Amino acid sequence: MQSKHKKRICIVTRSLSEGGADRVASLQSIFLHDLGYQIFIVSILDATAYPYRGTLLNLGELKSKDNTLLGRFKRFLTFKKFIDDNKIDVIIDHRVRLKTWSEFLISKWIYKTKTIYIVHNIDTKKYFPKVKWIAKRIYKEPSKIVAVSKGIADKVNTEYGYTNITTILNAVDFNYIDSHKIEPIDVPNNYILWYGRFENEQKNIPLLMRAYMQSTLPQKGIKLIVMGHGKDEKVLEHEIKVLNAESHIIILPFTANPFPYIHRSLFVALSSRYEGFPMTLIESLATAKPVVTVQYENSEELVIKDEFNGLVVKNHDETALAKALDRFIEDRNLYLSCAANARKSVSHLSADQIALKWHSLIEQ
Repeated sequence: MQSKHKKRICIVTRSLSEGGADRVASLQSIFLHDLGYQIFIVSILDATAYPYRGTLLNLGELKSKDNTLLGRFKRFLTFKKFIDDNKIDVIIDHRVRLKTWSEFLISKWIYKTKTIYIVHNIDTKKYFPKVKWIAKRIYKEPSKIVAVSKGIADKVNTEYGYTNITTILNAVDFNYIDSHKIEPIDVPNNYILWYGRFENEQKNIPLLMRAYMQSTLPQKGIKLIVMGHGKDEKVLEHEIKVLNAESHIIILPFTANPFPYIHRSLFVALSSRYEGFPMTLIESLATAKPVVTVQYENSEELVIKDEFNGLVVKNHDETALAKALDRFIEDRNLYLSCAANARKSVSHLSADQIALKWHSLIEQ
């Protein structure tokens, strides 16, 4: 389906690299472009790893050249000129939005058109300025708020009283995954995988490391690969030393294409304290790999159904998580059944189907 009106859409994102929200923004640029919209992208940071469609304004390049107060003001002017010159009809904002006065300035001076604000995480305070009366001025109609899960939408409505909110789940591109998962990589023969940002406050990666070492996987020669990067990489390296796990746990750098690593793994594991609608889960299932996960905050809409496409255990329980890791190795029939169900369990999240939901919202 192509839009008859060919509206001009500007997607504003932290970057086009690293995190799940960045991947959502990049995929959104592609499926909206394929619907016939004219796409423009503003990236706040100079980090472009994921594929995208449209005309890109990389504000991060300007920041690296001049990060003074004057340089920041010039970036605001450049941002505004980009929106004005390209006659943007709809803005879709994926950023975290913490700074009250900056957000007020952006919403009232730069975003002088219909705006859709996305909330990617159950930690909603990252997406709304602390001064609530200003936040209400920013997010009132005709703005629209899109939550990536119903749990997030309910929390936003309860905490802030916003009613102009709807839920659109994250999409996954099956064709892209299938064409990229076969790239050759150099990895051990048997391993389980965790991938994402190294931010332990949310992701709680040490919990997985401790559970893994408590399981029988190390004795069976099955490695744990932890792939990504972030501010807590040194903390993870220290944790590996404390666990005497240098020969069992491998840290690999971030890659824009995690799909060969997912494809070659036995399964993927998740140990987060809280999430939004994690791309790690749906990308793993779309790659036909089952997942072992803890019950993180906002897991009411968990796409992992226990013993159907993965295993779900109580959070903060190393022993329970260790037993789940062992179970997938020891119970072959259960593992194969979950693997067989994995891909079809996220068929409703295909980019084509989610694109239609965005088309409907934009055309309102």
